[in-house]
Amino acid sequence: MKRDLEERHRQSQAEKSVGRQFPRLLRATLDSLDSQIALIDRAGVIHYVNKTWCEFGIENGIPAGYSWIGVNYLVVCRSAGDRGDGDGREVYEGIRSVVESGAPFFQYEYPCHSPNEQRWFMMRIAPVLGAEDFFVISHVVITGRKLAEQRVERLNEKLALLAVTDKLTGLANRMKLDEVLDNEINRADRYGKNLSLILLDIDHFKEVNDNFGHSTGDAVLVRIAEILRANVRSSDLAGRWGGEEFLLILPECDMEDAARMAEKLRLLIENYNFVPVGRRTCSFGVAAYQAGHDRTTLLTLADLALYRAKNTGRNRVEIAANLESAVSHRDCNI
Repeated sequence: MKRDLEERHRQSQAEKSVGRQFPRLLRATLDSLDSQIALIDRAGVIHYVNKTWCEFGIENGIPAGYSWIGVNYLVVCRSAGDRGDGDGREVYEGIRSVVESGAPFFQYEYPCHSPNEQRWFMMRIAPVLGAEDFFVISHVVITGRKLAEQRVERLNEKLALLAVTDKLTGLANRMKLDEVLDNEINRADRYGKNLSLILLDIDHFKEVNDNFGHSTGDAVLVRIAEILRANVRSSDLAGRWGGEEFLLILPECDMEDAARMAEKLRLLIENYNFVPVGRRTCSFGVAAYQAGHDRTTLLTLADLALYRAKNTGRNRVEIAANLESAVSHRDCNI
């Protein structure tokens, strides 16, 4: 019993001591936070700011010793918005939604970078419990989270790129080629635009791997990919179709221009010295979209033209005929 009485007495004394010191302790607590805290009334006038709020103001050009008490924060935000600050305009409208329209809270993420570092904050305003005419505003540092989100976003972009990129050559892979070709066929069909394909294959590529090894064969593939990438238009897509085959998708390009491009590429490859292999050549098949073609039809036409180039001596460009005659011609040669 005596021990209980002594414990209650100690608790009572502690509560009295804290009670006497509470205003000072509360202020010290708020000043210890790394978040900026302010108390405003319904008109937007500031009644209190913590130490961090003042320090942040000094870091951003506010004179040391400046008194925030009595400043109308709504006017500050509105003025920033009037000067073209989109964040200031958003915060102004958000604060009004709480103090004038009764919204339970408003929060807004915004950047506030210094010359030395990147910084982001979360601004939040909510009514003070039990004091309906006052509102607490906080600006919480969220830089760590935003930097982590940026790292994740960059990683996701990298993974997305890897998913559609041929690992060896860096060109588009077959999945990406299929996707883009479908989109371009839809666009050509809808708007009546030209669309052509160039399918090319390295002649006698097996000899390279057999005589020089697969690493040298890979180097030849990489160099041809570089030649293709450097000599197509920015609107074109070059990709590795599979093995030693490459596919070029040429939007808004007719058969004649596509054939000229194929011939240009053929000569560039033919005249390049692939050390230690020496000269290599490629065969090319060119096909152009016609109304009603789907991806399979257009690729078949390009493939049949490539087959004809291979079957008539290699190191040449062949243009696809219509599908029926092309198939018939190939069947006659089998």
